[in-house]
Amino acid sequence: MVTRHLTKLSRPLLPPGHVLGHPSLPPSRLAHFSSSDLWTNYEQAKGWLRCKKLPPDIETFGVFCNDKIDMEEVEIYGFDYDYTLASYKKGVEYLIHDIAKEHLVKKYGYPEEVGSVVYDPNFAVRGLHYDVEKGLFLKVDSSHQIQLGTVYRGRERLEDQEVLALYKRKQLPVTFLEPIPKNMKMVQLVDIFSKPEMSLMAAVMDYFMRHNLEYQPESLYYDVSTCIGAAHATFHSETRSNPNLYLHRDPELIPCLERLVQASKKVFLITNSPFETVDAGMSFMVGKEWREYFDVIIVQAGKPHFFTNNAKPFREVDIERKIFLWDKVAKLEKGKIYAGGTIDHFQDLTGWRGGKVMYFGDHPYADLADVTLLHGWHTAAVIRELEMEINKMNTDEFKWGVNWQQVLMALIDDHQNVEGEEARAVIKEWKKEVVTIQSSLRSMFNPQFGSTFRSHNNPTYFSRKLFRFSDLYTSRVTNLLRYSLTHSFYPRRGALPHEFKSWFV
Repeated sequence: MVTRHLTKLSRPLLPPGHVLGHPSLPPSRLAHFSSSDLWTNYEQAKGWLRCKKLPPDIETFGVFCNDKIDMEEVEIYGFDYDYTLASYKKGVEYLIHDIAKEHLVKKYGYPEEVGSVVYDPNFAVRGLHYDVEKGLFLKVDSSHQIQLGTVYRGRERLEDQEVLALYKRKQLPVTFLEPIPKNMKMVQLVDIFSKPEMSLMAAVMDYFMRHNLEYQPESLYYDVSTCIGAAHATFHSETRSNPNLYLHRDPELIPCLERLVQASKKVFLITNSPFETVDAGMSFMVGKEWREYFDVIIVQAGKPHFFTNNAKPFREVDIERKIFLWDKVAKLEKGKIYAGGTIDHFQDLTGWRGGKVMYFGDHPYADLADVTLLHGWHTAAVIRELEMEINKMNTDEFKWGVNWQQVLMALIDDHQNVEGEEARAVIKEWKKEVVTIQSSLRSMFNPQFGSTFRSHNNPTYFSRKLFRFSDLYTSRVTNLLRYSLTHSFYPRRGALPHEFKSWFV
């Protein structure tokens, strides 16, 4: 049998789905493969893969497409400010964390030792869920499955058996993940400010557990969340006073805005930040005349309520006296600053509607969801984590690991019905190797939680929302300069489970 089997595998350059699946052999013949046959398949599959070129690098500063977009049809470009036009340095996360922990001690009576915890920027990733009742951080995929091995109480990882005992299942109910406000069991920590929030919660939990102190997970979450919110006022003050300490100056931002103006595109800004913060930051990044690039500027918009028409009416801002004027806003004029408002009023006053508009923001929910689902705007998400993740994905180690994992899983799929005890032991060993590979790939991004965008073979819950609410996504607004304003973006055609296999996707 071994000789006959080796004859059939004498063409190692053929893809594993052809060679290793033996489409000419019935399942009953495959079931009788010996452990020696299986290891021969294994080595030849690895040899076949080594003969293949690794995939080309991904463009770190690329713009990625979820839906077909003809940029020639876009006449109006809108932008959020924080983490969209404004790219903050890591120091902002430390600042937010440290202000919040000070509030916890001085205003909420937490132990003095909490005031000395240090921010860990490498603990969490964006998009995790926090179980408010159980006090757990967990990563969930697009099918609502908990990714085992990524459930933490503080910085202590829970064993898989404990997770399953707590939840009774791997797949979470939709009511957990998209909760009713009065019955909130979980929250998703989506924006960049969530990282210092998660780090602080984890550190406080660790302190309580280390000192055998009982605590209420719900109260801890609400206290930390409130303190993070309160820290924003100080954050705005600090970034206004020292923009050079907290803001990156992107040399391509001015050319990016100039190109839009020269192409006769309309440009607007809708942000929740106050004018003083935006003015200090944009003056630092673009220059004192930054307002000349924008046809409409709206601050303190109160998103997401702005986009759901639940906000206050527009008010013109007197920037000299720092007050809102009382008279009715009948039109939105270039050179003036407005606050509040609603999207319906905005569209009525400007006439900017539907697919002519593209809005850029960093928060898939607060910035993008409603404008695309309810109002038909095109949307683009600015996700800074992309650059780090793409750089990791471009390493030979990662490319090999992903592709070998796929080939190895195909081997398991083809031969999992073997009958001999020794042969079944080989399959078990292969399955353990798949788990080892997946763990290694995950740790390349973050030792605790892995990639922001992927949970082993599935997208994360964060990715699911990102892909649903954004037509395009990229790591920074200025990446658009790599494409013409008439460029057509086409989404990649992904293979469905019932379609042909492709090894290098």
